[in-house]
Amino acid sequence: PLLMLAAPSPATPPNESQEAQYRACVTLAEQDPTSAILTATKWSQADNSYLAKACHGLALANDGRSALALDKLGEAAQAASATGDKRAAHFWAEAGNAALAEDLPESALVALDRAKALQQLGDKERGNVEIDRAFALVALDRPADAADALANARQLLPENGTVWLLSATLSRRMSNLPDALEQIRTAATLLPSDAAVALEAGNIASAAGDDATARAQWQQVIAIAPQSSQAVTAKTRLAEPASGTEMPRTNIKPVEPDQSR
Repeated sequence: PLLMLAAPSPATPPNESQEAQYRACVTLAEQDPTSAILTATKWSQADNSYLAKACHGLALANDGRSALALDKLGEAAQAASATGDKRAAHFWAEAGNAALAEDLPESALVALDRAKALQQLGDKERGNVEIDRAFALVALDRPADAADALANARQLLPENGTVWLLSATLSRRMSNLPDALEQIRTAATLLPSDAAVALEAGNIASAAGDDATARAQWQQVIAIAPQSSQAVTAKTRLAEPASGTEMPRTNIKPVEPDQSR
């Protein structure tokens, strides 16, 4: 289903008192979402402002109640847009994230595209919107568009290792191994002790026919995080027979366990 919005809150610019209430409510939403939900509910009943709806949505999202959060945040975003409030893009971005949590990729993409179109976000949040767009687009079986979204995210967040990891995984799944190799090397540089990076490095090496590097990477996963879900997957891959075909080395630097932990 597409993003369904209730009747928007009154599109009236907030006054100073509402702004102060919003700041306090958002802080509470981060620290105690349950209390913030109660606070925002009472506030909404008092004046039905879109900032009350926004805080209510953020608190619901933090409390894991994504479906309700989606409605509140979408409504707040609509009203904020009508007043020219630059937080509208942030509300749309949060609505998109809530839709993803509810496994509603179409609704997520609607909200995230609206957030992007407003051009009101800083680089970090724009990058996160592109990452969320990529997740939605993969779920909608649009891998090429997802790759474009991740390319945008890499430009906005060049030091974010997770973006490079996601890019490498998608490139491998699209059988674009040259890009996958380059992206996983960057991810390993930025996240040198990450089990997910080591696992993907092994997957890419395996796809490239480099069994020796693949197995070395999967063994590193177990060394880095022996109790992790990635270690379970690595053990499964290690139990599979090698291809027996010697291919050129993929030259992926092994991810090392963090000795400081």
